[in-house]
Amino acid sequence: MAEAVLGRLAAAARRARRREWFETPRERNAFLIVWGGAAAVLFWFFFFGPRAQYDYNWRWHLVWDYRRFLLWGVGTTMYIFAWSLGFSLVLGVFCGVGRTTSVRWVRALSAGYVEVFRNIPLLVQMWWAYFGLQEIVNAALNEPFGLRILVPSAFACILALSLYTGAYMGEVVRSGIRSIHRGQWEAAASTGLTAYQTWRHVILPQALVIVIPPLSSEVLNIIKNSAIAMTIAITDLMFFSQKIEEETFAGFEAYTAGTLLFLLLTLLTVGAIYYLQRLSGLKVRSGH
Repeated sequence: MAEAVLGRLAAAARRARRREWFETPRERNAFLIVWGGAAAVLFWFFFFGPRAQYDYNWRWHLVWDYRRFLLWGVGTTMYIFAWSLGFSLVLGVFCGVGRTTSVRWVRALSAGYVEVFRNIPLLVQMWWAYFGLQEIVNAALNEPFGLRILVPSAFACILALSLYTGAYMGEVVRSGIRSIHRGQWEAAASTGLTAYQTWRHVILPQALVIVIPPLSSEVLNIIKNSAIAMTIAITDLMFFSQKIEEETFAGFEAYTAGTLLFLLLTLLTVGAIYYLQRLSGLKVRSGH
C-alpha cells in the first residue's frame, strides 16, 4: 500500500516537472516582464528609494524580532481555515443537492439558508455567533439548570465562517449540478440505478469536478475572510500584525509582513489544490 502511494506521488511529481505552466512563450515572457518589473520596483523603493522625503525610518528587523508572534498567528489562521473548510464543504454539498432535489421542503430549507447567510455581512455573523449565541445558550440553560457557558471565540469564528462560506459553496455546487445534461439522469434511471445511486455515482462526481475553479475561489476566501476573526479577540495573523504595530509603532512593516504571509498562504493553497487535482487525475471539463 505504501509503495503504491509513493509511486503515485513520484508519478505526480514527474508530471508536474513536465508541465507547461504557460501556453505560449509570449505569455511566459509577459508574465516575467510584468511581475518581475513590479517586484524590482518595490525592492528598489523600499531598500534604495528616496526615503528621506518621507521622513520615515524603515525598521524591517522588527519583523524578524517578532517572528514568533507572526508564526503563531499563521498557525491559528490555518487552524481556523482547516475546520471552516471541512464544515463549509459539507454544507455546500448538502445545500447544492438540496437546491436541486425534487423534495419541496428540502428545496425551501436550502434556499432559505442560502439567502439568509449569503446576504448578512460576515462581520455581523461573527459578532452574533460570539455574543448573541452565548446569550441565547445561557438564557436557555441558566434558569432551569443554573449553568453559564462561555462560547469559545474560535468556535464562534469557525461557525460563522462555515455558515457564510457554505452558502456560497452551495450555490456553486448547485450550478454544477444544473450543468449536468438531463440525459445523464435518464441514462442512470434506464440502467436501474436508484436516486441515491444516481446522485452518488453519476451526478455528484461530475458536478464536483466541473465546479473545482469556483470552489477554489471560495476556499481562498476562507483564508482572507479569517482576518475578521481579530474582532472577537482571536490571536490570528491579523491580530498579531496589529499587536506588533501597537508595541513598536512600525505599522507599515507589521502590516506588510502580515500581507505577504496572507499572500503566501493563499498561493500555497492554490498550489495544493492544483497538485491534488493532478494527483487524482482530475480534469476540469464542461458539463455539456
